[in-house]
Amino acid sequence: MDGIWHNPYGIDDLYDHEPTEIYPLTPIAGEMIYIKSTTWPVEAGQSVWLTYTKNGEPQPDIGAEWKYNSGNNSYWEAAIGPFEKGDVIEYTVFADKDGQNTQSIGPFSFHVVEWERAQSVELGSQEDGLVVLNVTSDQGDSTPKLGLSFPSADVLRFQFSPLGDVAFEAGAADYSIEEDSNSIIISTSALEVTVTKSPYGVEVRDLDTGKLLTQNGGTGSELSWLTDGAGFVKNFRGRYESPSSEKFYGFGERYNGIEKRGETVDIYVYNQYQNQGERSYLAVPFFYSSKGYGLYLDSTYYAQFDMADSDPNQYTFTVNTSGDDPVLDYYIISGTPEEVIGGYSELSGKPQDMPKWAFGLWMSANEWDRQSEVLSAVENAEAYDIPASVVVLEQWSDENTFYIFNDSTYTAKPGGEAFSGSDFTYSEKWPDPASMVDTIHDNGMKVLLWQIPVLKYTDYAWEQKDNDEAYMIEQGYAVGDGEGGQYRIPSSGWFGNSLLLDFTNPDAVDWWMSKRAYLFDDIGIDGFKTDGGEMVWGRNTSFYDGSDGLEMRNEYPNAYIEAYYDFTEENTGTGMTFSRAGTAGVQSTGVFWAGDQSSTFDALQDSISAGLSAGISGIPFWGWDLAGFTGDFPTAELYKRSTQAAAFAPIMQFHSEKANPSPSEERSPWNVQERTGDDTIIPTFRYYVNTRMNILPYIYSEAQQCTEDGTPLMRAMMIDFPEDPEAYDLEEQYMFGRSLLVAPVLEEGQTVKEIYLPEGEWIDFFHNALTAGGGTKNYYCDVDSIPVYVRNGSIIPMNLNEDYELGGSIGNDVDNYTNLTFRVYPKGDSSYTLVHSDRSTMTVSASEDFKNSSVSVSIPAAAIPVTTQVFGTEPTGVTVNGQAIQRAATLDEFQAAQTAYYYSSSEKLVYIKTAAGDASEIEIEGIYQAPYEAEHAEQANVAVNTDHEGYYGEGFVDQFASEGCAVTFTVNSDGDTALLDVRYSAGTEAAQRTLLVNGESIVLDLPKTQDWDSWNTVSVPVELVSGQNTITISYQAGNFAGINLDCISLRNQ
Repeated sequence: MDGIWHNPYGIDDLYDHEPTEIYPLTPIAGEMIYIKSTTWPVEAGQSVWLTYTKNGEPQPDIGAEWKYNSGNNSYWEAAIGPFEKGDVIEYTVFADKDGQNTQSIGPFSFHVVEWERAQSVELGSQEDGLVVLNVTSDQGDSTPKLGLSFPSADVLRFQFSPLGDVAFEAGAADYSIEEDSNSIIISTSALEVTVTKSPYGVEVRDLDTGKLLTQNGGTGSELSWLTDGAGFVKNFRGRYESPSSEKFYGFGERYNGIEKRGETVDIYVYNQYQNQGERSYLAVPFFYSSKGYGLYLDSTYYAQFDMADSDPNQYTFTVNTSGDDPVLDYYIISGTPEEVIGGYSELSGKPQDMPKWAFGLWMSANEWDRQSEVLSAVENAEAYDIPASVVVLEQWSDENTFYIFNDSTYTAKPGGEAFSGSDFTYSEKWPDPASMVDTIHDNGMKVLLWQIPVLKYTDYAWEQKDNDEAYMIEQGYAVGDGEGGQYRIPSSGWFGNSLLLDFTNPDAVDWWMSKRAYLFDDIGIDGFKTDGGEMVWGRNTSFYDGSDGLEMRNEYPNAYIEAYYDFTEENTGTGMTFSRAGTAGVQSTGVFWAGDQSSTFDALQDSISAGLSAGISGIPFWGWDLAGFTGDFPTAELYKRSTQAAAFAPIMQFHSEKANPSPSEERSPWNVQERTGDDTIIPTFRYYVNTRMNILPYIYSEAQQCTEDGTPLMRAMMIDFPEDPEAYDLEEQYMFGRSLLVAPVLEEGQTVKEIYLPEGEWIDFFHNALTAGGGTKNYYCDVDSIPVYVRNGSIIPMNLNEDYELGGSIGNDVDNYTNLTFRVYPKGDSSYTLVHSDRSTMTVSASEDFKNSSVSVSIPAAAIPVTTQVFGTEPTGVTVNGQAIQRAATLDEFQAAQTAYYYSSSEKLVYIKTAAGDASEIEIEGIYQAPYEAEHAEQANVAVNTDHEGYYGEGFVDQFASEGCAVTFTVNSDGDTALLDVRYSAGTEAAQRTLLVNGESIVLDLPKTQDWDSWNTVSVPVELVSGQNTITISYQAGNFAGINLDCISLRNQ
């Protein structure tokens, strides 16, 4: 017998339990308890038993049963119990061989607990901003109290103390309260809260809508706590009723779909390498309900949300607790998705204020382990016209200190002292880091360096690392083990046996950051990639501020990231960390990526789910490793599809795992083109990253809105369309900002994407094709295209090149404009506030009056010329501040003019250039709504061509010459009688077609045109319904002659 081992709670790993733990981990009254252990080596004659006491009284020994052998170990299990609530059990595990060489481990102890429930309540006290209810438990002698308060009129806060001795926080004082024998009714201007006294229950109603948001009562499990009855509380549990139609969203970054009804969700920060499934680096105890409210559980402990999984008629949340005076603290927030997410961010923290450069392309690869490779990447980006704004370096440091450039030589310093850049002699790998950073800056890019919050364990001597470790231990800067020593990361984990810095200790943080100060002062970096953080294991782990491992498991990444954010902000004026882990509130100091994902289409789809869930959970600035981080090298198709999606995501970055692969696994477009042999990779990548730079003014302005109100940049559809029930089921499309609808292709081989367009009018962003919403649309998208629509009524600020090319070469200057352009999609009255990189603003407004064939646009005073593009038909004239301006016949003529207008029939855009200086009032006369293009409508038995001149848009429909040919348009209307204009060509003879308007048939006579290069328009009065209408032009029996069909337009009669 060499030894025995028992570890009651293991390392508290939720997903990987050790075979020597106690089961269940929380002993509950009436249940048998199993004490598991192991002995070694495997040999005959071993015995294992327990000695234990109950409430201090010795009990008969319990023999353990041998269960199995594995390797050199035998595994045993002893059953004890059942016990009663309040029992305290202390036990020791013994083992011997043939009665000799007795080994033991222990003692260990546990409290036996049972669920107590709130049976009834009475009004206790009313103070300014706080209503306290006295709670009667269904058992026990405790005096629990429940505090209800309102941080704002639409937010209800619950604070529950099972011991009744905690001072609750008050909220706003503007509420009224009524009481009768059965209930207590508390009302604000937005909410009515009815508390039933006995049995306890609560009902929350939105006074604005009259809707019942949520309720519970009558089951006895509405509010409960797991306790020994003598002050020890292990868990809290809340329960609410849930109709089958209720849907739930949020919970942090969730890879396996955004809607969580019927699932149990863990709030547990976890490092899952590949195939994350239900596990999450970013776990947030907040959800939004389709019924119009959100619930935020204000706790960093592990929590579990059973969202109508165990019981289809209710959801429950259970949360761990520890320490003295435990309190259950949660909020119910009423409103639309946007209001609720904003309300949650008010409570947990607004997102950080982002620099504009963060929204360009980020470049990274683990194999860039030397200066020459980094500069080569910068040169390649320039050579291939790939505008990047950030370079992230992971393999820059030694593998010991993680703050000194690899291969540097220096004289080691005492652990309490810091280096300056002049202390190092830089070597072959990184001969001149400061010069390298200067070069990157000169190329318009910022530099972030990788970090990890550990002092690494090595089995060899490394003087500087050893000095730092000794000082860290001496000063008490490391996370503790709860027994006066230092916690070390479990040996089986990432950075096993390493020390972890205690970020709750301000002196420890100052010391840690002093080691890295020269990176700002002498090297000139711009921020950090703060990797990891999911490294706190075990409940006994201890921290400077008194927290334990259970409390800090989820919270540790927040503290780690915040320290680096503050350090960066102090040194650069801009806090910038790029992180992967955290919980509620981490959005205030972090930008995030989706962790370690495979290069597969499944992982791409998981990324979209993770990003949408993170956004709903108050984390707006997020991205993923484009085309995957690891696994097989991405195919050309996957790379293109991921590029397209990433161009319309909050953060666009490529990165790869392997440190020194051959051939290279770098996910740069030039390497992917070389590896796949597809010479369209670079042009496609260039087009989309340039398009992103074109709309960077929009992205940055929307990001500022995110910071202001806490809402996401990558927005699940129900956020912007809460009244549309279809929007709650859409997981493969989203709004990017408030104006762009993006539907990335997420399946291999897919070229037709089904898109749902909500009510209203939408314009294809890349093709300027108008269509009506209110249903689904099949969109053809070859491997080089992605469906993106603009919501009509939007104004999109853009930076376009000299030729006004979307996707054309534009460079990576994020502070200046080549052609500051406002693209206006007129619908009613609209406005948009552009935020410049220095955070100054300009607000552009537009007013559409197509009934009177006019659109007006107001441009504020500007220090540079401004171009306005208005989507519509060709106008008869344009005035600026009452003065007619010249019409440019060509784009070249327009470019040369100081003030002019130009009409692009292919884009259906009126260009207006106004000079720098005072505000400009633009009036466009003779303009109508843009036509609906036949080449972008639903087609049957026809083709699209461009072999005749004079068409609008990108082509026209031809081969429209036989029975069965048809073109179907979906159009939007207010329900008026309208004139339908049909633009066509009939170059051989007069033709006839059947016009179907919402199924009603009209004969459409089409006179002959001069030739096939001539176009004619016929007008037909039609009756339209409010909303979506279907208009079909078809060749039916009795119709005759061939035509080319260009477009249709609607005008008020």
